[in-house]
Formats: sequence, C-alpha cells, structure tokens
Amino acid sequence: MFLAFLSVAAAPPSAQTRKLVYGLVPNSPPTTYVDASGKPTGFFIELYSRILDDLGIEYEYRVGTFAELYPLMVAGDVDFFTTLVKTNERETQFIFAETAVSAGWGQLFVALGTELQSVLDLQHRTIGIVTDDRNGANFRTYIDSLAIPCTIVEYADFERLVKAVSSGEVYGGVQSNWFVAAEKRVQPTTVVFAPFRSYPVMSQNSPFSAELQKIVGHYSELLADPDSYYYELQAEWLGHERTETTIIPAWLIAALATLLVAAGVSVFVIRLLTDKLRVANRDLERKVIERTDLLVRSEKLAALGTLVAGIAHEFNTPLHVIMASLDTLRTSCVHDGMSSSELADLEYLIARRGQNVLDTRADSRARLRAIHARLLTLAPEDTNRLAPVFSELGVLEPDAEAVRILKSASPEMLAEALSVAVRLDTFDAASLALDRMGSIIRALRIYAHRDQKGEAVVVSLAVQIDSVLTLFSDRFNDEGIRVVADYDSLPEYRCFADQLQQVWMNIITNAIEAMGESGVLSIVGRRDGTGLCISVTDTGPGIRPEHRESIFEPFFTTKPEGAGTGLGLSTASEIVKTHRGTLEFDSSAAGATFTIRLPSAGIIEPGQIVDFKELVDA
Repeated sequence: MFLAFLSVAAAPPSAQTRKLVYGLVPNSPPTTYVDASGKPTGFFIELYSRILDDLGIEYEYRVGTFAELYPLMVAGDVDFFTTLVKTNERETQFIFAETAVSAGWGQLFVALGTELQSVLDLQHRTIGIVTDDRNGANFRTYIDSLAIPCTIVEYADFERLVKAVSSGEVYGGVQSNWFVAAEKRVQPTTVVFAPFRSYPVMSQNSPFSAELQKIVGHYSELLADPDSYYYELQAEWLGHERTETTIIPAWLIAALATLLVAAGVSVFVIRLLTDKLRVANRDLERKVIERTDLLVRSEKLAALGTLVAGIAHEFNTPLHVIMASLDTLRTSCVHDGMSSSELADLEYLIARRGQNVLDTRADSRARLRAIHARLLTLAPEDTNRLAPVFSELGVLEPDAEAVRILKSASPEMLAEALSVAVRLDTFDAASLALDRMGSIIRALRIYAHRDQKGEAVVVSLAVQIDSVLTLFSDRFNDEGIRVVADYDSLPEYRCFADQLQQVWMNIITNAIEAMGESGVLSIVGRRDGTGLCISVTDTGPGIRPEHRESIFEPFFTTKPEGAGTGLGLSTASEIVKTHRGTLEFDSSAAGATFTIRLPSAGIIEPGQIVDFKELVDA
C-alpha cells in the first residue's frame, strides 16, 4: 500500500518540535484522495489545509489506508484526521470536536442502467463491500434483519469495488452516500441504511491536541460566512450535477402486474365457462362460478402479500432514520448555556428519572405519596417543598445527592430542569409510538415473507405466533378481547415457515371472528411425547353440530356471501398434513379449541442439526 510523507506550504515557525501530521486516506474521493500526479486533494484536504494555513500551523501529510493510519492515530504518530465516526471506544483514544462536520448513511449502488425496484430484488444476488468498512458491517446487519438471502464478498478498497460492480462481477456494492454520489461509473439506489455523523479528531497522545478547538472554531466561522471559501470548495467538489435514474416504486409495479394478471385470467376463464355453461345445468353453473371467483380471490390475496412486503420495507427505512434522529435530538435537549456544575447537577437528575415515567404519571397521587415517604428520611424539613418538584422531574426514587442538588439549585437551573423533563417526556412518548410502528412493520414483513423455492428453514414458532397477534393488537384490551399466551417454551422448529405462518393466521383469525367484540383468546404451546402441541381456544359460541363434519372441506363457510372464502381451515389442515402433523378441534357452547400437533422430527435442540427429509417427503 502506498505510504509517503508530503510536505506542504511553508508556515511560520511553531512552538511544537515537529509539524502536525495530517492523516490522509488516498482513495476516498471526493473528500480525500491522492490524484494522478501524487498530490493530496479533495474537499476536506483543500478545506483543512487552508484552515491550517490561516492559523499558521505547519503540517505534513501521512498517506495510507484507514487500517494503516488508525493505530498511528492512537499512538500519536498521526495527529489529525478530518472525519471519524464517534464510538465509546474511540472517545477514550481521540479528542472529538463538539460539532459534526458531515452526516451521511450507508447506500447500495449498482451498475449504470440497472433497474432495482426494492431491497427484495437483492434476494440471491452477490453484493460487494470494502474489507473492515463500517458501511459493509452495517449492511450485513440490515440485510439479516430483513431475512433476505444474498451473498456478500469483500474487496480491498472502494476503487476495486466500483470496478467489480460496473463490470458485472457483482450485482451491487455498499459504501457511504458521500462516495456513491461522487462516483459517475455507477448509480445510487433507494436502498439506504444506518445514518451516521462524522467529526474531526485529534489523537489523545498528540502534542497538538490543544489546536483542535482553534481548527474547529475557524471552521465554524467559515460555515457562518456565506461568502467564505468553504462554499466555493463545496461547489467545486460536491456541487456537480448528476443524472439520477428514475426507479419505479415496487408497490406500483406489483399493483399493475396484479391487475393485468387478474384481467387476463378473468377474460380466459369467462370465455372458457361460456362454452361449458351452454350444456351445464343451473346448479353446476352456480358452483363453477363460485369456485372460480374464490380461486381468483385467493390469487389476489397472494399478490397482496407481496405488496405488503414491499410497503413494509418502504416504511421501515425512513422509520429507522426517524428513530436515529430522535435519539440524537433527545441527547442534545439539555441547555448548553449553563455552567459546568449546573450541567453536571442537571445530568445527575436526568439519570435518576424513572424507567417508565410515562406510565407512572398516570397515577400522580400514588407517585407523589411514594416520593413523599422517601423524603421523610432524607429531608424531613423540606419534604412538602421538594416532593412535588421531584414528581414533576420524574425522579421517583430521590437520593441524598438529588436532595442536595434541589436545595442548592438556582431558580434558573430549576426552571431549566423542569423544562428538560417536559422535553424528555415528549421524546419518550414519540419513541414509544415509533417502537409501536416498528413492531407492526416487523409483523407485516414476517407475515408477507415467502420462502424461496419452498425450502425448509429453522424458525421460532413463538415469534411467528407473536407476529400474528401483533396484527390484531387493536382488538386486544380489557374491554375487548383478552389474550392468554403460554407458548414461550416452544423450541425452534424446522419447517416450511411461510406455510405454518398461514396456519397461525387462519386459526387465530377464525377464533377472533367467532368471539366478535369481546372474549378470551388462549394460546398454549408445549412439548409432549410425540412432538409439539399448540392449542388455540376461543370463548365464542362454538361450532354447530351440523357443521362439524364439513369444517375442513374446501369452500365451506358459515359466513355471509362475500365475507369469507371457505379456504382458511381447509388450507391450514392441508399444511399441517404436509408436515406429518394433525389439526383437530373440540367444540362446546363455551367455545372451540383447535389443536395442532407437529412431529418431533422437526424439533431443533441446542446444537442439533436435523435432516428435513425425516419430517417431510422430498
């Protein structure tokens, strides 16, 4: 790897015994790189070299890969680096500027002219990443969370990765949006993930550590001046025009394809039936039409599953960005105009806030009584004055230090503490809402997922059942339907995952519809002598005796015309049979119980690998 020193413009003599050593990664255009003539250049190189010249700091470059420069930064042999993502470990090794100089995210890019509709198109594709690159690691986590099977290969640097993508060696590549936006040989996609912020840093062991604030301060001055050379360099390096490829949303393609297929099938079926209906009796004619309509409806439901998967992904990406931004806003809500001691006291009070302040505030009197009782032993003379303040701050268990802080707090500090408490409550409420949205999106993605080539996979049956219950969560409450769940002990199971997911959906849906607006839904899962036993019990009216023999027949339904397909239980029964299991029911006036039994051959014990041929015929 190319590694060299390059002395730059002369500067006034420094009090330091050597020049500041500026770490430079040579292949990260347009921010930092070395051009064909061997000259360091790029947006950040040009910007910070002019800042250092303005401040009269002599410097020289040390060029190398990030992997080569990082240990030198830790040791203090390299003093300064323009952009570094902050982590807990790095904060012990480097001095970070207080203000980030860039923000970005990981982004997938493909060859020019490639049409990518959604992240689902990456299934069974080969994607390239740069070795030891943060964006590659984040992409692995992101793609695993979506359960999308794809092959990931590594390349030594970004240049080799771009060549591999543009030549078709791999389908796509991953890097930060800074690199992707500047590279004209490939095109960016709408697949983005893992937002981040980068900061200028100085090594803890550098003799120039005190100069960092001067550098950052001058940077801030340039940023505030619209006529400064910062904006000239930005236009020169980052302001070029770029032609973006218009990508049609996945949901629109799926919807149009569904309509075209449904229209074609309908025309074909109608023409076929027209000839046959001339010689058929009225009863046969009615049955054929009914079954045709039901089959078309089931096909539409299958297409709807694909549409739901696409929509869930399109919502999932911006939701993660919002959650990350909310976390950033939450950590920065403390007023920075306070003294360091006041800030320390305020941060101590915030750290003492209850874990579930939002839930606890629903019973303010009980909370106030609990705080009052605790203060009687800590500050009996000030209990009546301090208890309401701690209650408003959300400090449910004040200690001696918290009491000291409130007693000595100035009116301004106390007002700011109460204001921060209100803001934190607002952030917590928003965070809870986002978590709720995330749970629903994950449930939709699990439900809509389709296994590739009907392959058997290992799944958690408990997670599958949880995802179905999540979709009906608006029906579950004390006034409506109450859920009694006891299936957490179920082991992992190797099966056709999307098929068993359909079993839980069909049976739970039937149970909820049987109960109407209120009742108790009980789901119990356990191991017995032959395998697994999962029972779903409702408190509805039960199954009428005249219907029990036909309950698993295709197209049999007791619902009004158009309200059901009659395929739910028959489909569930057939799926369970393919897994060598049984689906049974028991009914009374107090409700109905459906019991699914699955053989032990599919059970996955810790460390055990089971051949699926033992469970299902090839």
